[in-house]
Amino acid sequence: MKRLSLIDSRGKDRLLLRNPAGYKGGFWLTYYVDEMFCMAASTENDSFSVVNEETGKGMLEVSLSHSPMLDGVPAIRTDIQVWSHNKPIMLIRHKTTNVAEQIIKNMKLYEFMDFDVGGPASYKDDKGVYDQNNGLMLVYDGNPLLVALVSLPQPDRWEIAPPTKLKISEEYPDLQNNLELGPMDVAIGLQWNLGNLNPGNSSIVDIVIASATSLEEIKALIPDGWKLFNKKIR
Repeated sequence: MKRLSLIDSRGKDRLLLRNPAGYKGGFWLTYYVDEMFCMAASTENDSFSVVNEETGKGMLEVSLSHSPMLDGVPAIRTDIQVWSHNKPIMLIRHKTTNVAEQIIKNMKLYEFMDFDVGGPASYKDDKGVYDQNNGLMLVYDGNPLLVALVSLPQPDRWEIAPPTKLKISEEYPDLQNNLELGPMDVAIGLQWNLGNLNPGNSSIVDIVIASATSLEEIKALIPDGWKLFNKKIR
């Protein structure tokens, strides 16, 4: 997912999302196997291998394996399904499976996105707000234009920061849980603590992204997104 846009009332293409931005974007994983810390970034291809890729009407399905060692033996498989077609809604499913012979410990999934609401002309006045009550991450500017992101399960942690400030490492693996930032150039990060995975076990995170020109419309689109999950994502 590198670009998401919305046609406004004047028929103009309004850029909502351009991703990945710089060195960090998309999904990341951290985990331990045999007491070794592993970090898997969707923006690099040294340790990821494409197992399978399929496309359909509005749908992209990709299966990736991650090999933390140079021997090429995979430890996890990530199955990603993305759907968006004729609606200002995008559906994403992350399924992470332990394909190793050992327990995968302390697995964490991250999603980093730089929405650049309104495109290059106005991204520097974006504001991000996270609502702890319903797990809603909202990014907007004064156009008006809004992008919302929700997930099941809700994220364990989150962060709103300038794009170059979103960082994770073995020493600092957790996002900062700030509730708002802006107006400025902001990106957002969400974190799910998936815990331990026994060999053959999987964990799933579902995400709905919706865009609109009012908060009321956004709130109406999100339930539609969850209904579409039952029809479009299998």
